[in-house]
Amino acid sequence: MKLIRVLLCAITLTMTMGVAHAQKIMGLVVEKNAKGVEEPLAGANVVWLGTTQGASTEANGVFMIDPLEGATHLVISYVGYKSDTIKFNPQTRIKVILVPDELLDEVTVVGWKPSSGIDHTRSINTTVMTEKELFKAACCNLSESFETNPSVDVAFTDAITGTRQIQMLGLAGPNTMISIENMPGVRGLASSQGIQFIPGTWINSIQVTKGTGSVINGYESIAGQINVELKKPEESERLYVNGYVNNAARSELNVNYTAHAGEKWATTFLLHGSTRPFEMDSNDDSFLDFPTGTQINAINRWVYNNGKGLLAQFGVKLLSDVKLGGQTDFSAEDKFTTNRYGFEIDTKRYEAWGKVGYQFDGKPYKSIGFQWSVMQHDHASFYGFNEHDANEKSVYANLIYQSIIGSTNHKFKAGASFLYDRVDETFANQELDIIYRDTPVNSILFDRKEFVPGVFMEYNYDAGGKFSAIAGLRLDHHNLFGPLYTPRLHLRYNATETTTLRVSGGRGIRLANLLTESTGVLASARQFVFTGLQANYAYGYKPDMAWNYGVNLSQDFTLDYRPGSITVDYFYTDFENQVVLDMDYSTREARFFGLTGRSFSQSFQFQVDYELIRRFDLRMAYRWLDVQTDYTNGRLTRPLIPQHRAFINLAYETKNRWKFDYTVQVLGKQRIPNTSENLVQYQREDYSTSYMLMNAQVTKDIKDKWSVYLGVENINNFTLDNPIVAADDPFGAHNNFDSSLVWGPIFGRMVYAGFRFRVN
Repeated sequence: MKLIRVLLCAITLTMTMGVAHAQKIMGLVVEKNAKGVEEPLAGANVVWLGTTQGASTEANGVFMIDPLEGATHLVISYVGYKSDTIKFNPQTRIKVILVPDELLDEVTVVGWKPSSGIDHTRSINTTVMTEKELFKAACCNLSESFETNPSVDVAFTDAITGTRQIQMLGLAGPNTMISIENMPGVRGLASSQGIQFIPGTWINSIQVTKGTGSVINGYESIAGQINVELKKPEESERLYVNGYVNNAARSELNVNYTAHAGEKWATTFLLHGSTRPFEMDSNDDSFLDFPTGTQINAINRWVYNNGKGLLAQFGVKLLSDVKLGGQTDFSAEDKFTTNRYGFEIDTKRYEAWGKVGYQFDGKPYKSIGFQWSVMQHDHASFYGFNEHDANEKSVYANLIYQSIIGSTNHKFKAGASFLYDRVDETFANQELDIIYRDTPVNSILFDRKEFVPGVFMEYNYDAGGKFSAIAGLRLDHHNLFGPLYTPRLHLRYNATETTTLRVSGGRGIRLANLLTESTGVLASARQFVFTGLQANYAYGYKPDMAWNYGVNLSQDFTLDYRPGSITVDYFYTDFENQVVLDMDYSTREARFFGLTGRSFSQSFQFQVDYELIRRFDLRMAYRWLDVQTDYTNGRLTRPLIPQHRAFINLAYETKNRWKFDYTVQVLGKQRIPNTSENLVQYQREDYSTSYMLMNAQVTKDIKDKWSVYLGVENINNFTLDNPIVAADDPFGAHNNFDSSLVWGPIFGRMVYAGFRFRVN
């Protein structure tokens, strides 16, 4: 394995010396309506003359096509319109106005494209989830956007706070970089709650990358990257309103509004409000199934386009989120007493960001861009006797230059970045001492300042679409931990027109935020123990570092004249260093230590997408995980991770615009942390049982403006019998109380309904 790493570093270094990704050729295809106003044509075909290499236009009429050596003319065609052939001149912009073919009365074109699938034009293994895919479920926020995606798991961290966490390749959510339009998104103090701060109605699309991503976006990706593209003024509806309510009293209202201020300026307002006002305890264990609370979330973004290559945007975001829960009838007077167990998480977040880019006149492959963001995150919380308060201030900047070397077969991106994080964090327990450096304390400060300047380079070689390679290298200097070296390599080979093989490898590095990533054990009676320290900074540990290697094979096919695709992939993640949470050493401890042995993850996935009949799509997948770590008492399988997962999604749409979606998941058994020291009545089995989850949704589109939907989650009403250990004795002398051993649903059948209204 070390030899592979050395070879990877050498290849990456060699391929990035002086080189890195340019833009494709971009153009616009429009028609003129009866009033003479130009309107975009979506789905028009753009092909190099005399070849089969081409592209199609998006909903806004824009197309992007790879240059082809020796090709000089583009053919633009659209059913019902006269085709046009133009000579490509790199010094001019491409705009084509197609004229209707009056001899053609009516043509019906039938095609198929999955609402979520691998983008075959990318060298990096990336699955794109469109808005159509997100509409298959309620998708109230990002944490609920992956119910129909077999690559990403979402599970509750505990049975009290309602906090959800994603998993990729069997690794916890913080090992996955979650970015917003390729800028820092869910990280730092937001690493636990942050995926619930991105409403689904704000999302235009999601790109899911398994394994290491691009070095341009930073060094923090270990298991993969989830990039969220929000609604933008140039592609958003003028007005979009969404309402949602479920039988657990959760209700939401979302409003998106877009306006154009002249020819060059446009703005979008994204507004979200949600509340869960009532206490509910369906299993009568005296604890709320979900916390009560409210969230108010707003974004205002502006875009400027001068039509001459300069594009700029900036925006602000404000968030207030309050959650309160625990035992029924808990009130402020019960805080830090043994009257009733309660918790509260109060989050305030303020952000501003901007981007500016310039594309050089007559050189669509050459551009320069600058990204920046500033953020303040205030977090105040308590869980029983645990108190956790923190404040984070962050500044981010990224400068990117892209061009070519000789020809568009050799593209490159290069630039520099800067990250500043200041975190002031306090952790205290009113009853039970915290053990740090073998010393009992009742409170401790975890403050740090991080300055991380960095440089990067990424080279992209494309041999006419048959073979492509992306080699990236970045070097960052962390003021606390010194130089951070991150090489990454992605190879793509198209064996045939329908067969694509991808291979990737690279390194990821991140500084763990131990407390915000441990909501489950904060909401328990375990004693926090920090041992095996490695440094004098942050929490006393070095950054997590891991190498990730992956291979992906995708095959398109036709069966019974209907299209489909098969995808098979395998990923291996090997940690050099990791801060390990050991819950098996003692049932009364949450023990953190720096890795001294091995920690690794293996992931194998097989997936089939197929159109069974017209407008009836099938998605099937199976995934196997092997995640192991050397704990204090030896090597064990990581707890609360199903080794096997089977998945089926069926989606059918009728001619009169009814949509039916049905998803079934079967999750295999999961190891449960050792509870042998608990009182007999509070002990758990070593492994969970396998179980099945079923979700369904029916949507009706009414003309072009209205949609209404009705759905059911957990149709078979599967729930854990006793999700909270010692729920009847949360302050007992034996410290058996634990809400973190959650391996399945804690709430039964969930019925929801909603509407969507849009004005284009």
